[in-house]
Amino acid sequence: MSKEKKEQLTKLLDFIFEISQEDGNQWFKEELKNRVFRDINPYSNKNLLLDLKKDTFKILDFLNISPELSIDYSFIKHTLLRKRLELDNLRMENARYDLVEKDEMLRLYNYIINAFYQIENLINFYYHEKYKTIERILAHLESIEGTNFKRKEERNLGDITISAKIFAFNATFYKFKSKEDYTGYNIDSLRLIRNESSHRITRIKSIENENKRLHDFLKHATFDTVLALVRGVADKVKDNV
Repeated sequence: MSKEKKEQLTKLLDFIFEISQEDGNQWFKEELKNRVFRDINPYSNKNLLLDLKKDTFKILDFLNISPELSIDYSFIKHTLLRKRLELDNLRMENARYDLVEKDEMLRLYNYIINAFYQIENLINFYYHEKYKTIERILAHLESIEGTNFKRKEERNLGDITISAKIFAFNATFYKFKSKEDYTGYNIDSLRLIRNESSHRITRIKSIENENKRLHDFLKHATFDTVLALVRGVADKVKDNV
C-alpha cells in the first residue's frame, strides 16, 4: 500500500471514529462492528489491521463516502484544526457523491454547509495567525472601509461575528461587491445559505422573489464552483500567514 493511500485510509478511520462518538450513534458502532467484523475469524493469528484493510470497501460501501480529499490542508500545522478541516472536506465530498440522496438540491445544500465550515475555520485561522492578539484583530476589522463592525466586549476571536470577519477578509483579498469580481460576494452567500434550512433553499432556488441574491447564486452554483471558492480561500490563507 502506498504512503498516500495509507494516509487517506487513516483519515477515513478518524472520520468513522468521530461519527461513532457522537451522541445517539451507538447503533452506528454496533452496525459497523457487525458489517466489518462478521467475516473475521476470531481465532485467526493474522494482524487485525490486515483484516481491516481487506474490509475497507465494506466500510466505504456502508458509509457511502469518498476518502479522497479535494483540498490539501497540509500547510495547517495545528493538528486538531487540520483534522477538523479534512473531516469537513470529506463530509463535503461525501455529499457530492451521495448515491442514496436523489435530490441534487439537497446534496448541493449539504455540500455548501460543509464548504462553509471549512471557510469559517480557515478565516479564523488566518486572523489568529496574522494578527496574534485580540486587540490587533479588532483594530484591523474596524479599519476596513465600509464595515459596520464596532468593537463591544469581544475577548477572543470567537466572540467576533463571522460576518464581520468574512467582510474584512473579502475586502482584503477580493473586490468585494464589485461588478468585476463576485468571489467575495459568493463566499458571503455561503454564510447566508448556512443560515437557511434545506427547505427554504429549495424554495429560494425555484422562486426568484423569495431572496434574489441567493436565488441568483443558486441558479449558477455547482459542486465545482463551490469547491473553487473553498480552494481560493485556502490558497489565500496559505500564502498570507
